[in-house]
Amino acid sequence: MTAKPDLYQQITDRFIAALEAGTRPWVCDWLRYGEPLRSTGQSYRGINRLMLSMIGAASGYENPYWMTFKQALDLGGAVRKGEKASQIVFFKRLEIGDRDGAGDGETGDEERRFVPLLRAYHVFNVDQIDGLPEGKFLPQTNAQLPAKQRDELAESALRATGAVIAEDGGHRAFYRSSTDSIHLPAFDRFKSTSGYLATMAHELTHWTGAHHRLDRLASMKFGGKDYAFEELVAEIGASFVCARLGIAGEHFDNHAAYVASWLERLRSDKKAIFRAAALAQSAADLILGEAAAVEAPAAAPVAAPVRQFALALA
Repeated sequence: MTAKPDLYQQITDRFIAALEAGTRPWVCDWLRYGEPLRSTGQSYRGINRLMLSMIGAASGYENPYWMTFKQALDLGGAVRKGEKASQIVFFKRLEIGDRDGAGDGETGDEERRFVPLLRAYHVFNVDQIDGLPEGKFLPQTNAQLPAKQRDELAESALRATGAVIAEDGGHRAFYRSSTDSIHLPAFDRFKSTSGYLATMAHELTHWTGAHHRLDRLASMKFGGKDYAFEELVAEIGASFVCARLGIAGEHFDNHAAYVASWLERLRSDKKAIFRAAALAQSAADLILGEAAAVEAPAAAPVAAPVRQFALALA
């Protein structure tokens, strides 16, 4: 009997290969591609969002929409001969009962537990499909707005989180948990506007990890393995935020220092990239206002005044 494929390992191996090749698979030109969308227009989430972004960028697809073979047929389309499907996954909760029927030993009730199951399914990009309704699945690039207007809207969305953001970081960008504040280099130290915004998105992802928000940062030591994993979450979370807001830039910090740690973690834990993508999705939801608001306590004063809407003033 042929052994069932290990989907966790298969998917993890793709990310390992990309990192080994010197590519961060979550980085994409969002102005050209946009975030991956279902045929309904809903965004893919978590690991599927990450996988389809990687596949779309590698394949040169410029359309954000993806659908199954059957969905294409139902819409009057047809996948072109020779086109290859892209594999993504869904999770299903399998309910399992106590096989011996002993239950809890008192009432005789059967003990039930739930086990997560990972299943594969396959989708095609709209660029691989002919005959779909005209005008329905068009590329929705973020480049349609003038660059300055797009950037100002993106900055406004990031600052709408209410996070304390100061441009007093010198040559570093960081989140300081003791004051619950974000510190960036001065705006004119960035090579590009998009780099400034991407850095803000990255540090905001760290900001979501505070104990009174998503509580990822408790007992985490700077420079340790857990901190390297948090940097992976921040990289992916920032990419999700940048995709939604049309930001295509490099953040200020040196991500290269963490690549070896990420590879070590992925090689030793085939579910690590799934956890990172799920945590990143929760962080992005909070930043973008797509999750329940979390009330933050009053932040301690920061060392320098906050520069509001730096891009609009530049």
